Amino acid sequence: MLLITLAAAATFGQTPPATPEKAPPKSSPNAPPEVDAALRARVTQFYQFEVDGKFNQALQLVAEDTKDLFVGSSKPAYHSFEIKSIQYSDDFTKAEVLALVTRLLPIQGFMGRPLPTKMTSRWKLENGQWCYYVDPQRDLPANPFGPLAPPGMAIPTGGPPGASGLQPPPLPSNLPNPRTLIVDKSSVQLKSSAPSAEQVAISNPSPWPAVLTVSDPGVAGLTVKLDHLTVEPREKAILSIRSSGNVQMSNSPITIVVTVQRTNQTIPINVSFTN
Repeated sequence: MLLITLAAAATFGQTPPATPEKAPPKSSPNAPPEVDAALRARVTQFYQFEVDGKFNQALQLVAEDTKDLFVGSSKPAYHSFEIKSIQYSDDFTKAEVLALVTRLLPIQGFMGRPLPTKMTSRWKLENGQWCYYVDPQRDLPANPFGPLAPPGMAIPTGGPPGASGLQPPPLPSNLPNPRTLIVDKSSVQLKSSAPSAEQVAISNPSPWPAVLTVSDPGVAGLTVKLDHLTVEPREKAILSIRSSGNVQMSNSPITIVVTVQRTNQTIPINVSFTN
């Protein structure tokens, strides 16, 4: 399975890639030395930016057709990385890079313990520079929580059971449905003649980060804001709804809609007013 870094929540540790004492990572046969060196430099730079949490700089190494996907993804908590092998194709203009990363995974019994994980990423030459990219036909399954995710939601690559002892344990079967976020209330009531505010807590019980968007009803005097748009596993976001006290009332009810990207779950919050 390929990494497309759900990237991006998050800071890596400062562990560098393979040290000079180690055997050099494998490449495809007959790769031109200058091509191989240029790709390794770009891959190393990309992963180091993610290790350092410098995702804006990492974006500069992403192909134009993948930038929106990269920006819209949550970013992972990597601690270290090491390039293991490279496979070239299309006359050395495209490549698949296998890397070993250590990262935090939201798996019961392994919280706080970085686990080694094999990741594969795609690279192609764009304007003479190697750039990270995603092939939608091959990398984006219909299931939004399938084996592949954008860069900030990296998923381990497959392999035979027990291969190198690097595969993380499976997710417990009793985890909540990863498609469903939970709110503590579906409606709020504000004052019509004085400033007032209410909050709605949106919890993420799933093992995956969730990226939210919120609709603005466009009502003068009514302010809607999420404290953060990415909700990490087993954390919550707070939706604040404030009235200035001078809201122009309408005959139709006011509904604020929070949408969960990738799953398209919609969460309506009804707003009413009282004297």
